[in-house]
Amino acid sequence: MYVLDIRGDARPVRVDQGGELIRSTIDFRGKAGFPSGIPLTITPRWSPGGDWIAFLKREGGTTQVWRADAAGRGSSPITNVPYDVDDFRISADGAMIIFSARPGLVAARQRILTEGLRGFRYDDRFSAGASNRPFPPMPIPAEIFVQQLATGTVRSASPTEAAQMGLSPEAPPGAIALAMSLRGRRAWLASPSARIIASSNELFAEDRWGKAIRCGAAACTGRISRPSWSIDGKRVRYFRLEGPGWGTTTIYEWQPGHSKPYQLYSTQDVLDDCEPWNDKFICVVEGSSKPRRIEILDPVKGASELLFDPNPDFRSLRLGHVERLSWRNRFGIDTIGDLVLPTDYKPGTRYPLIIVQYDTRGFLRGGTGDEFPIQAFANRGFAVLSFSRPPPTGLLTDAKDAISIDKANLENFSDRWSVQSSLEVGVRLLISRGIADPARVGITGLSDGGSTIGFGLLHSNLFAAAATSSCCWDSQILTRVGPAAAKEFVAEGYPRLIDDGTAFWKEVSLAANARRIDTPILLQMADDEYMSALNGYTALREAGAPIDLYVFPNEHHVKWQPAHKLAVAERALDWFDYWLRDRRSRAPDRASELAHWDLLRHEQSARDVDDRRSP
Repeated sequence: MYVLDIRGDARPVRVDQGGELIRSTIDFRGKAGFPSGIPLTITPRWSPGGDWIAFLKREGGTTQVWRADAAGRGSSPITNVPYDVDDFRISADGAMIIFSARPGLVAARQRILTEGLRGFRYDDRFSAGASNRPFPPMPIPAEIFVQQLATGTVRSASPTEAAQMGLSPEAPPGAIALAMSLRGRRAWLASPSARIIASSNELFAEDRWGKAIRCGAAACTGRISRPSWSIDGKRVRYFRLEGPGWGTTTIYEWQPGHSKPYQLYSTQDVLDDCEPWNDKFICVVEGSSKPRRIEILDPVKGASELLFDPNPDFRSLRLGHVERLSWRNRFGIDTIGDLVLPTDYKPGTRYPLIIVQYDTRGFLRGGTGDEFPIQAFANRGFAVLSFSRPPPTGLLTDAKDAISIDKANLENFSDRWSVQSSLEVGVRLLISRGIADPARVGITGLSDGGSTIGFGLLHSNLFAAAATSSCCWDSQILTRVGPAAAKEFVAEGYPRLIDDGTAFWKEVSLAANARRIDTPILLQMADDEYMSALNGYTALREAGAPIDLYVFPNEHHVKWQPAHKLAVAERALDWFDYWLRDRRSRAPDRASELAHWDLLRHEQSARDVDDRRSP
């Protein structure tokens, strides 16, 4: 962690280093503390005097609040509790740390260890595909504590102290985010929707007498965020996602009492964690070909100033040209994608195309989960379509909760057909432009991207090769997700095991269609998820289909270990070279894999001959 003085030309000062990667957990389908593998975003907080910084750091297996001297004279832990600290605030006088934690989660896990001495009852706490022991059941609420910095004494927080961990107790009903107040005046966002996933907010502010004013203009609703007051206290500035696929970020300014906001600035770059500063913003900025950096943005002049570039050598790399595309699928839903041309692109030449899913905003790394390196594919001679899936069709209905949304998604497989249509229209656009070779289209994906691959292999001849880190939907899914999640799946429309689900699984299951799958499929999966692939993998191998499976230890849904992420990326590059370009890796450690892929190709060819001979 570094501190940078923005008032001069001083170099960044390192104030802390080291620690273990803090990975987030989620409460998921009735289970508390379910692992995700996703790194937790760490938000450092300044002391009131600006002479030290508090932050979360993990050492020795627990996450605690640490303090670093702003001048770089060292860092040390503040809290020392026997459970993970989830979040914290510094009191206004700098004398206390207010923090949230779930000691009940530690106690629940200890009870499970004790229970294991007599064996676990298989019940709603289990998710067999993720763990061989039960998870603590939800809910396990967070508790708020206070630690006095002078004495180290820890106690439960009062209601007033606890309120500092979230919204102010005086926040208007429905408020979901408060802006920085100015001279006691507040600006805030409220969601008019009761749906569990709200995609539309409205902007409110107080006048100088404390009366709430609703902006009311169309540009004051939608995907808006981060309201803040101008330095003179007369205008509220806020950020809004808009345009096709919400791929454009626009900064607006609104004067309370006036119904129409004014557009200050618009960009396709991602503006993250923007903080107001002297009527400008200090932002983390990234573009499709520009890794994250810290900039001062003047939205009035439309100008920016670089404060810190953590990747200065990146500018020396040779990159494929990026072009933002937008189109509509056959359901009339907007879709965006980024076309990345090969680094040696020659107009008029058709190239093998790799699809990377399923969100293309910001710097183009490796898609969702960061496993399929876009610019490395371009450097190997592939064109790449970085693709943002359209919004789930269930969100476009009046569904009020998560199960109703998923049920609407599943009805007639509307969501899967919507994603498939968006992909097909985007690929055909590149084929019509003479860029993509229609016979050499590969697809990659993780999570929902893996579902897109499975559905596409069954309902399209578009893909000539696939690489995925998530697989597979089949009739055994209810046995893998555990009893609680199985009930949710059935409520959404999945058939029970005792029902005749033949027609349903024929639409989405690779195992149920193994004899007609001929596309080479590379599976690279976490060790707590690979069991979900075994039905499909085994059926496809029995049918002689070219499928290869690799399992990575101590991983979760999103892989976090650098060696594993590198191996996944390198193998995916070589896989598509092999199947789409007929090129073989020269790396010595790839020889045995290539020999196995040769066997897969031989079996594929033999099956093709048998199919042609069949009456």
